[in-house]
Amino acid sequence: MNRLRCRSGAGSRAAWRGFTLVELMIALTIGLLLLGGLVNVFVGSSRAHAELKKASEHTENGSMAMWILSKNAYAAGYFGEFYMLPESGGALPDACATTVPELYAALAFPVQGYDAPAASPLACLSDNDFVPGTDILVIRRADATALAPADVPITNEVYLQGMATTAEIQLGSGSSAVGTTLKADGTPADIYKKNGSTAADSRKFHVHIYFVAPCSVPGNGGNSCTGAGDDGGNPVPTLKRLELTAVGGATAWRMVPLVEGVQNLQVDYGIDNLPAAQNPATGQFGDGAPDVYVASPATADWPNVVSVKVHLLARATQRTPGHTDVKTYDMGLAGPAGAFNDAYKRHQFSGVMRLVNVSGRREIPQ
Repeated sequence: MNRLRCRSGAGSRAAWRGFTLVELMIALTIGLLLLGGLVNVFVGSSRAHAELKKASEHTENGSMAMWILSKNAYAAGYFGEFYMLPESGGALPDACATTVPELYAALAFPVQGYDAPAASPLACLSDNDFVPGTDILVIRRADATALAPADVPITNEVYLQGMATTAEIQLGSGSSAVGTTLKADGTPADIYKKNGSTAADSRKFHVHIYFVAPCSVPGNGGNSCTGAGDDGGNPVPTLKRLELTAVGGATAWRMVPLVEGVQNLQVDYGIDNLPAAQNPATGQFGDGAPDVYVASPATADWPNVVSVKVHLLARATQRTPGHTDVKTYDMGLAGPAGAFNDAYKRHQFSGVMRLVNVSGRREIPQ
C-alpha cells in the first residue's frame, strides 16, 4: 500500500514539472521567427502604402494643374457682351501692365506666352521665382457673372464694362453703387444699354500669369523663393500664378501658389490663319480651327491663337529610395525632357484646350 502511494506521488511530480531549458529556447526561437515575419510584412506594407501615396499624389497634382489651366483657357477672351476687340498693334503688350490704357489695348491678346526663357522676362516676376527653360502663359478674361446692383466696386480693383462694340477697362471707386467705377481719366463710367439710362454690365477683369516656381513655401516666410532652405529644406517646384487685383487699395499683382510638384510647363499654340481672306459673315479671318501649332507665335499671330496644347511634367514631392528615373518625357514642340537620373517619380500630362471665345468669333456660319 505504501509503495503504491510513493509511486503515485512520484508520477504526479513528473507531470507537474515545466519546460526544460531546451524546450524554452525552441519556443522562443519559433516565436521570434514568427514575430520577425510579421514585422517584415508590416514594414513592406507600410513602404508599399507610402509609395502608392507618393504616386497618387503627383498624378493627382498633375491632373489638378491641367484642370486649372484648361478651365482658364476655355474662358480666355470672354469679355461679356464686348465682341469687337481692339486692333492688336505692332507689339506684344506688357503682361505686367496695371494702367487702364495698357490693359484695354491688351484685350486684343486673350492669350499671350513666353517660350522657355532663360530668365524671367517680366518685371512682376523675379528670377528667384521662375524656373528657367519653362514656359509662361498669360490669360485675359472677365467674370462670367456681372456685378449685381448691390455689389460694391472695390477700390482700384479692375473691371470691364461694355456692350457689343464698345468697352472700357475701369477701376473700382469704392462707392456703394455699381456704375461708379472710374474710367481712365478718373470720371465715372458712362456706358449704357440701348435704353440710354441703364448702365451696361460690369465684370471683374482678370489677368492670370501662369509659371513654374522653384519652391512652394519660401524659407524666409516671404513671398519669393530663396533657395535650398525653402519648403523645409526640400524645395518643391510649384505651379503658381500672378493675379491682377487690388492689394492694399492699389492695383497690383498677387502671387498665388496653385499645385505643388509641377516641374515643367510647355505650351504649343494653335494658329488659325486659313482662310486668309476676311469672311463677311464674321468679320474675321480664319474659320475657328487651328491650322498650325507653333511654340512661339509671331506678334501678328497672337490674336489668331484659337487653341493651346499644354504639356505638364509632375514630380513627386519626396524621393523614392532605390528608384532612378531614367525615362524621357515628351513635352511637345519643346522636345523631350530628361532623363533626370534622380530618385523622384514623375508623370507627364498633355491636353489640347480650345479657346472657345476666340475661336467662336471666327466660326463660319453654315
